[in-house]
This record gives sequence, C-alpha cells and structure tokens, in this order.
Amino acid sequence: MIRRMLQQDTVSSRRRFLEALGGAGAMLAGLGGASRAARAQTGAEPLTVTELRDGLIQIGGAGGNVVVLAGSDGLLMVDSGAAERATDLTNLLSGRFGATPLRVLFNTHWHLDHTGGNDALIREGTAVVSHENTRLWMSTKFFVDWENRRYMPRPRVALPNKTFVSSDPQPQDVSFGSEKAVYGHLLQAHTDGDIYVSFPSHDVIVAGGTVTARAYPVLDYITGGWIGGMVDSTKKLIAMAGPETLIVPDSGPAQRRTDLELQLKMLETVRERIEAIALEGRGVDDMIDERITKEFDARYGSDSALFISNAYEGMWWNRLRGIVA
Repeated sequence: MIRRMLQQDTVSSRRRFLEALGGAGAMLAGLGGASRAARAQTGAEPLTVTELRDGLIQIGGAGGNVVVLAGSDGLLMVDSGAAERATDLTNLLSGRFGATPLRVLFNTHWHLDHTGGNDALIREGTAVVSHENTRLWMSTKFFVDWENRRYMPRPRVALPNKTFVSSDPQPQDVSFGSEKAVYGHLLQAHTDGDIYVSFPSHDVIVAGGTVTARAYPVLDYITGGWIGGMVDSTKKLIAMAGPETLIVPDSGPAQRRTDLELQLKMLETVRERIEAIALEGRGVDDMIDERITKEFDARYGSDSALFISNAYEGMWWNRLRGIVA
C-alpha cells in the first residue's frame, strides 16, 4: 500500500518519531504509541443542555460533550469534560438533579477534555469504566511530540476502576436500573483506547473522539490512533446505527448515520491521496499545498494541516508496526 514510506519520509518526521520514542520509553513497546494532549477549549460561556431522548441529556461547553442519564438511585455519565469546567459542570448537575450521586462514569478515551472532570466528580462507589489502554495512559508520564507537551500521571481517584481489553470479543454492558448501557472498543481510531457507549432504548450512541461535527478529527498517532482505524471505527458505528439514531460526537451537536457516511467518504478519500503522494516520494508539505481535503473543508473547516500531518505520521508509525502493508 505504501511500501516505500520509510525511505521517503522526511527528516523531521523521523526526528519527531525518535523523540517520541525517547519520551514515552517502555510504554511504546507495550501500547504501540506515545501520547497526545487534550485540546479542551474552555471559556466563560455557560454550559448548554440538549435533551436527546427520554431523559438522556447532552451537556456542551464542558470541554468534550458530556452525556448524563438519571436513574432512581443515581446518575450515569459518559465523559466528565475538562478540569477547568468541573465546577460549572458540578453546579449544573446539582441544580438539575440535587444531591443525586454519580454511580457510573464512562471515559471514552484518555484526553483531558473528556476526563479532566474525573477528579472532582468521582466519589467512593463510582464505577469508572474505560478500555484498559485509557487507564494506562492516564496513569503514566509521557510526551506528545505534535503538541510539544508532557503529561503527568493522574491522581489515583481519577483513574478508571472497571476496564476491559481488546481481546474481549463481545460488547460489554452495564445495567442501570431498568436501562442498559452497551459499550465496546473502537480499535486504534482517535486513540488506542476509544470506546462507544450505546443506549439501545434511547437509540443513542456516544462516540467520543471517533466522530466529529464541524471539525476534522484528531488522529492521535502518539497514543495509537490512525486514519485506518478511524475508517474501520466509522464503518462499525454506521453498521450499529439506524436512520434515526443519534450519534453524540467529540463536541458539537448530535449526528446521524448520514453524517457518519460523509465522514467515512472523507477519511477514505484523504487516505488514498496521502498514499498516492507518499508513493511519489513527496511529503506532508506537498499534501497540504495541494489541498487534498479541499472538497471537505466547507464541512470540516479550512484548517486541515494538523489532520493531514497526523494522518501521515500515523500511517508511517503503523507501517513500522506492520499494520499497514
């Protein structure tokens, strides 16, 4: 597919990769990646609440999207937003649900805009559910080269305490009163620890960073994400979704299956173009200069340079690991 990628890569790409190897140390051998920084963009704007279906709500503005379901004896939440908005989120939950305790918290991946509120929200008895790779990234020190940022281990209280591994073949589920939340792994897409959380009785899927609205996805190749995995995960979500299913993205409004189909077309097209240019012996600057995302910019934004660069770097890294032929 991109047989000559190693020989044709740029000197800067190799240097960044070696720096990442040095920064992450032994974690790379165990997890096949280094890291990525959370890009929570927070501000003073009020948090927003959107009713999804039948009492399931989406909270926006807390960093990444937060989804909450209230049960008879507590709350179930998907992601906890950014640390900078934890007080605002706590106040919103208190105002809406009183002293109702948080019983179950899902972390769809490790990034700080989705797990930064863990420290403030988790209490004794809260089940914190994630993929094992998410717990591992949250519990170690590592360096993200493309953000030039070093991450430190999170406090023990913030870490997931109910994890599963990629070899678990079937979706998992959590009973929550009369409701059931079904979750499973989305292999090496946004990160190597992505999960979806589905609420079958509501026809809602929370997709974390594997689905975006109004922005190109972040392919965090340092912590195991790459464009091929994003393609496969998008296909998996499309197969799970019906025409009326609501898919909650990284941030922004809920999407539909047709939006996922458009995302899949964009990802497949960009991947083909990256491969073609790489096989000509050219690099990321050429890809950006030739505007290989041009027909998708109106939907995902005009600044696709980071998306292109990370897509290329992720393909190169996965070629080293033998995932890309």
